[in-house]
Amino acid sequence: MDRQQQRIAEDLSSLIAGDVRCDPVALSIYASDASLYQVPPLCIASPRDRNDLITIARYASEMNVPMIPRGAGTGLVGDAIGSGIVIDCARYMNAFELINDNLVHIQPGVVHAQLNRYLKTQGLYFPPDPSNTEVTTLGSMLAIDAAGSRAIRVGSTRDYVNRLEVILADGTCFEAGNESLSILNQPFATGSGTSLLNEPTPEARGEHAKRTILSKLSKLLTDHAALIQEKQRSNIPNCSGYFLKGIKSRSHLNLARMLVGSEGTLGLFSSALVHVSPLPAHRGVALLLFGDLASAIKAVQTIIPEQPSACDLLDRRLLSLARDADPRFASLISPAAEAALLVEQVGFSDAQVQQRLHNVTLAVKNINSRVVVAMESNQPDEVDFLWSLPQKVVPSLSRLPGESRPQPFVEDIAVPPECLYEFSQKAQKVFQKHQVTATLYAHAASGQIHLRPFLPALTERNAPILETIARELYQTVFALNGTISGEHGDGLARTAFIRSQYGDLYRVFRQVKDIFDPHNLLNPGKIINDDQHITIRNLRPVPEKFPELVDLQLAWSPQELQDEAARCNGCGSCRRQDAGSRMCPVFRIAPDEEASPRAKANLFRSLLSGALHPNELSSAETKHLADTCFNCKQCQLDCPSTVNIPQMAIEAKAAYVSANGLDHTDWILSRAHSFGALGSTLSMAANWAINNSSARWLMEKMMGIHRDRKLPFFSRRSFLRSVPKKYLKRPRPGSDPNLVIFFVDYYANYHDPELAHAMLAVLQHNQIPVYVPPQQLASGMAMVSAGDLIAARGLAEENIKILAEFAKEGHQIICTEPAAAVCLKQEYPMLVPGEDSRVISEQVSEAGAFLWQLHESQRLKTDFGRLDLELDYHTPCHIKALSSRSALNALLALIPELRVNTIEKGCSGMAGTYGLARDTFETSRQIGRELIDHMKITNVQAGVTECSSCKMQMEQESRIPTIHPLKLLALSYGLMPELGRALQPQKKKLVVS
Repeated sequence: MDRQQQRIAEDLSSLIAGDVRCDPVALSIYASDASLYQVPPLCIASPRDRNDLITIARYASEMNVPMIPRGAGTGLVGDAIGSGIVIDCARYMNAFELINDNLVHIQPGVVHAQLNRYLKTQGLYFPPDPSNTEVTTLGSMLAIDAAGSRAIRVGSTRDYVNRLEVILADGTCFEAGNESLSILNQPFATGSGTSLLNEPTPEARGEHAKRTILSKLSKLLTDHAALIQEKQRSNIPNCSGYFLKGIKSRSHLNLARMLVGSEGTLGLFSSALVHVSPLPAHRGVALLLFGDLASAIKAVQTIIPEQPSACDLLDRRLLSLARDADPRFASLISPAAEAALLVEQVGFSDAQVQQRLHNVTLAVKNINSRVVVAMESNQPDEVDFLWSLPQKVVPSLSRLPGESRPQPFVEDIAVPPECLYEFSQKAQKVFQKHQVTATLYAHAASGQIHLRPFLPALTERNAPILETIARELYQTVFALNGTISGEHGDGLARTAFIRSQYGDLYRVFRQVKDIFDPHNLLNPGKIINDDQHITIRNLRPVPEKFPELVDLQLAWSPQELQDEAARCNGCGSCRRQDAGSRMCPVFRIAPDEEASPRAKANLFRSLLSGALHPNELSSAETKHLADTCFNCKQCQLDCPSTVNIPQMAIEAKAAYVSANGLDHTDWILSRAHSFGALGSTLSMAANWAINNSSARWLMEKMMGIHRDRKLPFFSRRSFLRSVPKKYLKRPRPGSDPNLVIFFVDYYANYHDPELAHAMLAVLQHNQIPVYVPPQQLASGMAMVSAGDLIAARGLAEENIKILAEFAKEGHQIICTEPAAAVCLKQEYPMLVPGEDSRVISEQVSEAGAFLWQLHESQRLKTDFGRLDLELDYHTPCHIKALSSRSALNALLALIPELRVNTIEKGCSGMAGTYGLARDTFETSRQIGRELIDHMKITNVQAGVTECSSCKMQMEQESRIPTIHPLKLLALSYGLMPELGRALQPQKKKLVVS
């Protein structure tokens, strides 16, 4: 942190209620968005309200420091990054209020999908629909005039703005709407707008500033009316430059309409009053498949007269990704399909929607009899499923293999819809000329085309190809009266080409900028910029050599780690906050950028490029960032690019632990397995302490385990000490190909031996020979998640010695604890690389997955007795990390009269030791609140889950027991009648069943 940054941090921290950060780690995670660019800011300020925003603006103006407003940071053009004070409006300014059935008052950080979920309960919605609706903020939509697939019917964000509260660069604040020009002829009553010190009040300053702007802007628009009409004549979506067309009438000037799409270069938006609309009564979608792209594009012209609410075009590459992503799409979309149209119709009844869809398909078939109607539906679930095709598949382009990646720099072209075919043909020639392939997704009915050329990592040497391709494509765009930016903004990617699109009108844009921001402090360099090569400045660095690092403790080289971090394109899908989402449970309840999974990728990319000093990897700031990940694996699972964020977080934790050691609580909790034998030996005393509130208070002080966390009793004898000797006898190599190895792990060994015995009983009932290695240790997952990799590696090496021989012989290694299976499959190869850990990883199966394999091969006995029970099943995160289905939940369906409800309440929040620790106990409960509350009110006999940690959270505030599915299988087989006790309510306040 240099002197300027230190001064800004100290000054602003004392002036605003929000947060201020200038540390290198924070700067690195705000240096990029979803674009190709990286610019470290001077400082990050997260205002809590309008007063904070005004204070930041006044301070920045006095210090002559630029301001860059930012929402979710998911822009594709670099519009929310820059060297100045980055103002994160998404962190706190996210309140909204429904004024009436037509208007809602919003702050800039409100997430679009969250607003619409609330409005849906009122029969309303905010119609513009950006594809990344779960993370996009309303402030960002206002900044770039966001539109979406349904723009042809509902228009863009600009069409729904009533008033904006605007803060100028000097902190002056006023409301902007459709302003009457008559006020320019009225005297300004300065006397009534002064304070006791004879200074103008903030309101008076705002009114004076608005009048001045209206006066200058009105004259400018009048003087250049003909030029504006000529250059902004097209009716296609267009957010390039400043919107000047039609904002001035004889009596009014619509200041709010003009400010929308200005990308924070004219003013900061502290709030807005926006129009909402009634939800469409009914809607339906048809998926049409074509044998070639040209036929699909030509079909659009026949569909437009049918007035669809949306008509999206997807090319062959996207369809291929869809088939790979979801078996339902694989069954719908033929591999022969080269393109598809997704057409939506709305209406007042299902019959009307069906007729409109029929008219669409009939019109298309009249010109192309070979079109295939893959699916047509007006059922809400099926409609949402079809729309998931572009929403999920387009972001996953970066998952494609190869050195070339889809690069967003010409991804927002718009042309008149009737010119789509001509443009596509000419664009193809441009790409062929440069030997580049590109993928295409389009909101075809409104002429918006999202092209992603595939190019290798961009460096100073090859970056000029961006300019060349863009320039040649844009020449075609201009010839067709199109625009370089339909809905994504200009930012750093397209500002250099605005002059080419608008010619003399660009000088008018410059004058508009001077009227609002004469000192160029608001998001400088965007829309107005004299650098003709800004498109290829500030690209994300691609290191050719790596700085000396703290030794990486997982099995990847700096280059491999860099490649993995670079696969994160910053799309922001990991910032989801919707209820039930598992993308990042911590971010969902504490939506700070450093809690987002992409922050970990940004950290390592900055580190490996040299933008961040290696010492920062072991800093307290890095530890805080890494500690927002508890290794649930869901971000990697749900990430469109499947970036290995969890192991980046582990690497960061390990660097801190290596330099600073584990704190006391982490040391104790990550070594719980070491105390298991002692706890079992002294079980009477240990279990008394677990259920005694005074002893628990002492445990919290000494061990860091929260006093209110329900804990399991220790078993008097561990499983490995009580298992029948026949299972402990080491079999001869190759003696039985059906032999399986049972890996017990900590919880079943010391707290729930009944579970391990149930596993043996089920296997024995199905005539599966089992060996239980008596010297096996705990998996070490708690150590891995804490970053204590040296200790975890020691456990892994011992277990690998025990298991490797059996794995090499093809024997499956069975785990009843999902976390143990994840640890052996995913962590061990990175802890102890080599053939032994690799083959163990391949042979490990979670118990349910193994039993399901038996069932599919008709080797599982189905002589289940009836269990007249109703149960609620929760899927653990680590089960999801291992498989797309819960095998044990599926097996429970085989038990007669057993009724199992699958509850979708997101992550339990327990996450092993995370939910035990005093410092994270409340956060754990916040994450699992929906699940906890459900278990408090449900009327079932028990909960069901495979994960011991989830079980603890499910019972935290409920007397209803939670049982492992394996126990139900054993009980149904009639093998262990005593397991029926596990279905009895738990009466002890501090103990789980």
